Amino acid sequence: MRIDLVITELDTGGAERCCVELAGFLKARGHEVRVIALGPIPTVEQAALLRLLESAGIESHFLGGRHGWMLPIIAWKLRALLKANRPDVVQSFLWHANILAALVVHAFKIPLVGGERVAEPRRWRHAIGRWAANRMAIVVCVSQGVADWCVKTERIDARKIRIIPNGISSETKNALIEDCELSLPPSAKILLFVGRLEHQKGIDVLLDNAAALLKRLAEHHLVIIGDGAFRSQVHAISERRELVGRVHYLGRRNDVRAWMACSELLLLPTRYEGMPNVILEAMAEGLAIVTTQVEGVRELLGERFNEQSVPLGAWGDFFERVVLLANDRQHRFELGIANRNRVQDQFNLERQLEKYETLYETLNDRTG
Repeated sequence: MRIDLVITELDTGGAERCCVELAGFLKARGHEVRVIALGPIPTVEQAALLRLLESAGIESHFLGGRHGWMLPIIAWKLRALLKANRPDVVQSFLWHANILAALVVHAFKIPLVGGERVAEPRRWRHAIGRWAANRMAIVVCVSQGVADWCVKTERIDARKIRIIPNGISSETKNALIEDCELSLPPSAKILLFVGRLEHQKGIDVLLDNAAALLKRLAEHHLVIIGDGAFRSQVHAISERRELVGRVHYLGRRNDVRAWMACSELLLLPTRYEGMPNVILEAMAEGLAIVTTQVEGVRELLGERFNEQSVPLGAWGDFFERVVLLANDRQHRFELGIANRNRVQDQFNLERQLEKYETLYETLNDRTG
């Protein structure tokens, strides 16, 4: 089959990683694959996924979109690509790619598979998302929570929805931490945050409570990995007199799983999700987690859900849970083992990617 994977951009992120892993899997299975990003070519610092595509010999295109006014230009470029080499199936990832693909692909009568990866709270997007879903053959949701949200909130036809969770390799991707200027004392115990520094991820809550948390955990350090709108606030709090040397900001990193492997807890006070890829990565490293009870978390954590999560908005309970687990080595160890075993049993990467391939083959048989 000829399969086009359309995504908003190809900077490092969970959806972007899924797209690249799927492209590599399909290529290895003998399919002709293209990855089409609506945005510009990623910077050198953000080109890790692009390098993976290039090393696998997978064709990639970057349409250069940066602003909303460029929509007609990007639509024209996408239309030209489809016309020049018509695929059998198109898969889109993320909201903007879903919308543009629904706008362009429909005219070619090519089966379009959309990708819903988050329970989007911005109401103005709901009607647009519903319009796009009406032009899709199938809408793939990453969790039951997202599927329920699509039916209830966007009013998408439940018969169109399929659930394919994220998958992950249980093997550590980065055996060693790469060079960085951070120098932690040998006795330091790491509380780790990984994610976009945005309101969605609750980084503001973590920063507001960092001083009180670390005062209660005298041997612990807070390490923050990621980038986003709250970058300056992270820098500012790491320079506060009582937190100097206790809060460490590393920016974007390619060795996230290595940092997870040497941390005690992953902290994710997120406000909404789909199925947080960072939790999957932490589970694969045998790391215990403290997070909120948002979409996809129950499916990820399974029977150990209540021990590693609190209701959304219960921030006092969140930090009490952090202190409790930080002070209980045996409990953390048991949770870490359970997390790793669950990933191996339920979220094997190849099995999840096979579900996409089977779906595409079914759609191609219908139209062929």
